Amino acid sequence: MAKRRAIYAFRPFEVSDVDYRNTAINTSSIGSGRRYPKARSGHRIVCSDSSIYCFGGFNPNNSPARDGNNAGREDFFLFHELWKYDMIRKQWTLLLDANNDLPVELASNAMLLSGEMIMIFGGTGFPFGVTCSNRLHVCQTRRKPKALIEVEVEGDPPPPQYGQAIVVNDNFLYTIGGTNGFDYTLDVHRLHLPSRTWEFTYKCNQNIREDPSGRYRHELAYSDSKIYVIGGGTSDAVFILANIPVYDIQANKWEYLSTKPDPLANSPGIPTARKCHSCVQIRTDLGLEVIVAGGYDGVNYYNDIWKLNLSTMQWKKMDKSNLPYPLFFHDAAITSDGCMHIFGGIKYNNGTSVRTNKLFKMWTTIPRLSVIAWEALLHYIPSLPTRTKEELLEAGIPRQFVDRVHE
Repeated sequence: MAKRRAIYAFRPFEVSDVDYRNTAINTSSIGSGRRYPKARSGHRIVCSDSSIYCFGGFNPNNSPARDGNNAGREDFFLFHELWKYDMIRKQWTLLLDANNDLPVELASNAMLLSGEMIMIFGGTGFPFGVTCSNRLHVCQTRRKPKALIEVEVEGDPPPPQYGQAIVVNDNFLYTIGGTNGFDYTLDVHRLHLPSRTWEFTYKCNQNIREDPSGRYRHELAYSDSKIYVIGGGTSDAVFILANIPVYDIQANKWEYLSTKPDPLANSPGIPTARKCHSCVQIRTDLGLEVIVAGGYDGVNYYNDIWKLNLSTMQWKKMDKSNLPYPLFFHDAAITSDGCMHIFGGIKYNNGTSVRTNKLFKMWTTIPRLSVIAWEALLHYIPSLPTRTKEELLEAGIPRQFVDRVHE
């Protein structure tokens, strides 16, 4: 008799391990045909509703014997790679490698997905801070063959840095903060995307009370005309999450907003100061919510997950949600349905730190019933992705899910 599959159970707010190692070998990978990314930190990921894209990263224990033409270079600790993870088939594909024209600044970049375009900005090579970038590269997710193209720009660009953070709002790409390895800023620059012209929008002045201190490895959230700076730090400091710097785009000024503690969590009911954490945002029935996971403060390492409602500025500790171990220098991305994925980073366990290539997922909210049904269908019929678009449509599967299979 055929082996019965385990009964599907939808488990919101629980962190689960995504087992991609037991899927069939994907022969479409380029280069050596490696099946999945090596352990790394300092990389960046973004995602659509069907795919995760992972760029760059660093591992000092990576073998010098690299694929392609990379052997013998001093930056072999860095990963000259762009990977794609197919959430439906649970397979990684190496899209670009060292044989392609990739920037050498491959750690602590800023990265986002705008529509079908991946945007990668800034970053550093190795040793960190020796080479930094203020260049913007883009990759069209649907274009074949894949290429990472540098955008030619005009105007007054930001200085070359790494550990900055970016958002896109109303035809502008905003970049805030970063470091060159010595100085830390929280200055605001923006690129007008239609004209590809940079302008220096706001220079922070430490003599102005509302102007926040410079930092790197912070994260950004945004709502309407406001950009929220979540955490971050310097080489010897981290910034608290009880008061959050907010940049008002329309007024072109900074302000601080006090956050409210979770009354059900242990005192102080607010996540501790941290950098090198991950942060995603999702719109729910309760408004726009920001999910912060992991990070460290230079001494302590965290595996906690918190949610901040931007309407009420109320923190909530997600008690059912914990990373399996303290994690930092990882990254996270979230689907439009609210499924967060966390990949890689440095895990701290039993007094030692080691890089990982684990992939975790967590439902941050309760999605539509059709989304849960689609997950159950993939669980019970794992061969579903092998069927043509026409066959899936004829079987009555809604087009939005068929499109995820045949992206």
